[in-house]
Amino acid sequence: MQQNPLVWVGLIQAYLLMTIIAVLLVIGSREANPRKWNVVGALAHCPPLIAALSSLQVFASMGALGIVRVAIAFHFVWLSLETFAALYPNPKDARFPVRNDQ
Repeated sequence: MQQNPLVWVGLIQAYLLMTIIAVLLVIGSREANPRKWNVVGALAHCPPLIAALSSLQVFASMGALGIVRVAIAFHFVWLSLETFAALYPNPKDARFPVRNDQ
């Protein structure tokens, strides 16, 4: 980053965009149907995950493979959680509700 200041500018932009997406996800999660925001959350983790996985050789040559493994794990966990939340059936939307009057 010291040799190429544009890398620093791109890094700041990426983190600020992810912060904006995170704020929108928090606001959207309070809506009546938050499932679409789970899809947005899952998709938001795809670009950094793809970039990290496709650049493993670059990170290895820099000696930063340990740090990028943490980033990969972070984005993979949140991608999985958001995908699960988007696909998991909502009991409130069940066609045949369970009766508890027995």
